[in-house]
Amino acid sequence: MALESFLVVLKGGVPPQAADKVASSIKNIGGKVETIIGPEKVIMATFDNSFADIIRRSPYVKLVGGVTIGKRKLIRKQIIKQ
Repeated sequence: MALESFLVVLKGGVPPQAADKVASSIKNIGGKVETIIGPEKVIMATFDNSFADIIRRSPYVKLVGGVTIGKRKLIRKQIIKQ
């Protein structure tokens, strides 16, 4: 029961409104759509992992896969005034 990032890949040949319907489903379960990418309609979204099966059962969805986004290490440089 934790928020995770997912890639939701839509099936080929689905109508253009399919991405909107899937995005609406994600928002209805309390998720957040980060972006919709490319002509094959890949949706990057954040939602509770317990709802992954609900999104997966949509007739437009081909794949729902978890994504791990690597954290960048920030390097702090100390500025010395002379």
